[in-house]
Parts: sequence; C-alpha cells; structure tokens
Amino acid sequence: MKASRVLGKIININKDLYTVMVNDSVFPCYVRGKLRGVKLTVGDDVIISSDTLTIEEVKPRKNSLVRPLISNIDKLFIVISTHIPEFSTYLLDKFLVLSYINNIEPVIIVTKLDICDKLEKREVIRCLKYYKKQGYKVFINKDIRKIKREMRGCVVALAGQTGAGKSTFLNRIDKSLNLKTGEVSTHLGRGKHTTRMVSLIPIKDALVADTPGFSSLEIDATNEEIRNAFVEFGFKCKYSTCTHVKDDGCFVIERVKKGVILRSRYENYLKLIKER
Repeated sequence: MKASRVLGKIININKDLYTVMVNDSVFPCYVRGKLRGVKLTVGDDVIISSDTLTIEEVKPRKNSLVRPLISNIDKLFIVISTHIPEFSTYLLDKFLVLSYINNIEPVIIVTKLDICDKLEKREVIRCLKYYKKQGYKVFINKDIRKIKREMRGCVVALAGQTGAGKSTFLNRIDKSLNLKTGEVSTHLGRGKHTTRMVSLIPIKDALVADTPGFSSLEIDATNEEIRNAFVEFGFKCKYSTCTHVKDDGCFVIERVKKGVILRSRYENYLKLIKER
C-alpha cells in the first residue's frame, strides 16, 4: 500500500483485531480514537491508514443483518434442504422477506434433491417452478457454473437451516476451501453447528460469508413490508389498504382459491403477519 489512506473491507473480526482486505491483500487492523465506540461488522467498507494499520473511517452501509451480523450484502444465497432437514417453504419465504426488506437480491440454492423419494421430489420441483415463475432465481447445488456466475463480483451471504449443506456447497464451489461439514442428527432432523463465526471468504472474484446455521429467524418488518415482499400479490384488491386477510373483495384470496397463488405461500404470509 503506497497511499496513507486506503479503502478496504472488513472480512473477519476477532475481538479487537479486524482483518481488512485491500484489493487482493489482507491487513490486521485496530480501531482507535473516535471509532472505539462504533460497532463494526464483517462486510463494512472502511478507510484505513497504511502507516499505522488503524481503521479511521467507516463508510455508510447499504444494508445490514443482525443474524448473521454482516453488512453490505449484494446477494443472499438461501440454501434450502429438501431432505433431513425437510423442505420448508415457510423458512424459505421468511428469508425472501428478509431479502426484500434489506434490499438484497435473493438466490435460492436447493440441496439434497438427489436423495428425495419420487413423491417428495415431484412436490419440491412443482413448488420451485412456482418460485421461478415469480421471478426468483432457483438453482440446485450441482449447478456450479451458473452459481459461480451469480457470485461474480458480489458480496454473498449464505443462509439456511442448520444441516442444509452450506459448507458442503462452498466446498463444491472451491475445493481448496476444505471447510468442515457436520453430520445431520436424524433424531432432531437438523444438523450440528459447524461454522462458529462470520467471515468473508475470497472465492475467485467474490466474497462469500460462511455463516452459522439458522435454527430460528426473527423478521423486524411492518405488515406492509411483509405484504409487499410477496411479489405476486399485487394491488388489485377492492381496497388499496387490503391486508389480504379477509375475503372482502380481496383479489389475493380469490387467486389462492383458484390455485393461481400457491396456497403454502399465502399460509406462510398469514403466519408471518400473525407472528409480529
């Protein structure tokens, strides 16, 4: 680094030590002065001094998640298992709402489809076709070439159930990573946590966050934000303020009855509204 002040990105935090990436190099940095009381996160864009290796300025964040604690995400790869842990459209829709309210592009990655029985596989594929029809990008975990194109030049966070295969998926993307993978407990139907902290991993020309598995997820959103996150609902109801809960000229409920809107999507919407 020749310049005394350069722009970098925090890719790891270990107590008071911040690992900052500048171009293709990484530097151990510390915080001092006015930034001591500022809560920094992995993904923050920062100005560091190349002379003292201290963080001097934090750039405004375009978005930030609390769990996992990470900022400035371009894409959220939602890794959804189809078998142990079982396929959950509710969790999928919850992550899609999370993406919407944080202005993050969602990409759905489906794992373990090859070990489903024929009936399970048929139902999962039918469901995924519906999500594709709504404009969501959907891939299976073997679509490595297509997924790599999605990652190019982006900061990507991985989210999904514990045991869904996030670390296994990353090992497929880059075999040199050798990330630890965990077994799935057949008793609990979920996996053991194998990722202990959030870090951004440089993979090709992308930065990927391997994050702890989610066993629960809280959404901090208004009813209106949740409603707007369900992209196929639209605004053709009798009342512009319609919450799609009562059958009083509600175009959404009418389309659910006709099978145009996937019933599980609508039921997940009602559940999310009720949980607030």
